[in-house]
Amino acid sequence: MLTSSSGFSESLAKTEREIHVPGLTHEINAMGWFTRKPAQQKYVEAAITVASNLYLHTIPGAEDAPAALQFSLPDSRFRYMVFCLSAVVTAALAYDEKKQIQPEPLIKGCLRFATWAATENAREYLGDSATSQDSIDDSATAYFQEFLKYWARWPELEKEGKNTEIIDVISAIIHTTESNNPLTESDKERLGPLALQIDCWLPTMRGAFTELVNR
Repeated sequence: MLTSSSGFSESLAKTEREIHVPGLTHEINAMGWFTRKPAQQKYVEAAITVASNLYLHTIPGAEDAPAALQFSLPDSRFRYMVFCLSAVVTAALAYDEKKQIQPEPLIKGCLRFATWAATENAREYLGDSATSQDSIDDSATAYFQEFLKYWARWPELEKEGKNTEIIDVISAIIHTTESNNPLTESDKERLGPLALQIDCWLPTMRGAFTELVNR
């Protein structure tokens, strides 16, 4: 299990070399988005790399995944990918004391990646349902906005040291990727280890994000 910041960083090094999401094997630069790399696009590239690392090491079937995710919706993997992107964006912006990151371009770039990935791999992310790109884009935006509503509570809870509440919030977000049913106490117990892991990883994700941008 990846319980330490060093473990996350080691796994990130592998992900950075090649983003390999189930059904995808693409070098980031092969997408052709970042050949010139304006400043804000570097942030997008870094966020996608870190989020992909989080996704790959926590989805069902991942070796030593912290929790047994129970994806029951046709687009559960798509929702979870958007969740991973939202976690990285939250970490990046929360620790951006100098306000160097422009939130709008960062979020739009991450959503563009999510839409592209789902469009290219509908079977993996959408249950092979016939869905237009506009519809996928709308879904990605809606999910991301909903996740950010949850994440908006995190900075204050972190300041107050309310760790139990933080774990409950993150567990609740994760559960929305699994099912449309309400979160139960059993779900909280099952998802707690993953939620704790992600909470502990947030500063590390920010550090990895910054390191990638500065290269």
